[in-house]
Amino acid sequence: MNQIKLLLIPSRQLCWASVLTYLLLSPINVAWANDTSSELEQTVSSSETPPPSTNIEKEWFDQWQRNLTNSFQLQAQTIDAWFATTEQPHSGAGAYGKVRLGWEPRSGDWSNIEPRFKIGLRLPSLKNRVDILLSDDEDNYLDEALNVSRELQSQKDNTTLALRLFNPRNNKISYRVGFGRRDQVFARTTYQDYHRFSAKLNLLYESRAYYYNRDGWGAEAGASLLFERTGTKLDRFSHRWYFEDKTNRFKWNIEAQRYYRLSTQSTFILNAYAQGYSRPNMHTEHLYLSARLRSNPLRPWLFFEIEPFVLWLKKEDFRRSYGLALRFEGFFGNNANFQF
Repeated sequence: MNQIKLLLIPSRQLCWASVLTYLLLSPINVAWANDTSSELEQTVSSSETPPPSTNIEKEWFDQWQRNLTNSFQLQAQTIDAWFATTEQPHSGAGAYGKVRLGWEPRSGDWSNIEPRFKIGLRLPSLKNRVDILLSDDEDNYLDEALNVSRELQSQKDNTTLALRLFNPRNNKISYRVGFGRRDQVFARTTYQDYHRFSAKLNLLYESRAYYYNRDGWGAEAGASLLFERTGTKLDRFSHRWYFEDKTNRFKWNIEAQRYYRLSTQSTFILNAYAQGYSRPNMHTEHLYLSARLRSNPLRPWLFFEIEPFVLWLKKEDFRRSYGLALRFEGFFGNNANFQF
């Protein structure tokens, strides 16, 4: 509760508009300035001695990732200073996140572009019990699903800006307050835990309860069973239920996956997914089968994906639709070397 009280001090109130401006506009300006200064430095140095070929081979995305990381680090330190008890900036303040761009053409729909982003700021001045989160979607459970599985029309309205607060007495519980779903004010509590049956069999489970000022109350519950067959093969089975008071119906999804580790840089994933609703009767809305190759051959923080899939939609009378998803995903932050 100490962290929440700090937010209520008038001299240190957090203005959401200011935070959003810092997160979105300032990094672009700083990154542009860094690019400009880097170009000037390269111009000066090139007039003296030609750069070695190894420097030329450092691609533009290295500079982009470095500039983006530095820019958001600066914003995290600036926001953290608002809550600091001393004028000395806290060295532990930092940012982390990812940006993703994908294209999922399929028969009957060639225009499915998929830009996505997630940004988090760590604020050590609040005892590392509060993060600021900015995301294009509130539901991280469907991060790996096809764009159509996240209901594209509502996806456009799900940009979320929130404070995430961690329970000081129980690290399995967290809270979020902020704006999302077409600028609604919301509050959410989440409980996450796991149970280890054996060295190769684990159960991950989670429950959520939330309230939106226009949509009303809602709840979620889900679980994932993971079974490691060998050191290079993993099976995962997930089931999840959603309930919203506004629609008075349940939404459910079931997913089965098999992971094959091909190398330290590549993973191959077979996937089967189904989603449906409980009203007007229990039915399936859509399902798909896919095979995805995910790899980071160039940089540890830069991933490429190719995923051919077959999709059946109820609104299309379950006619078979073939597609191919192409994506790249870049991570930034202090721990940008993400691996499987």
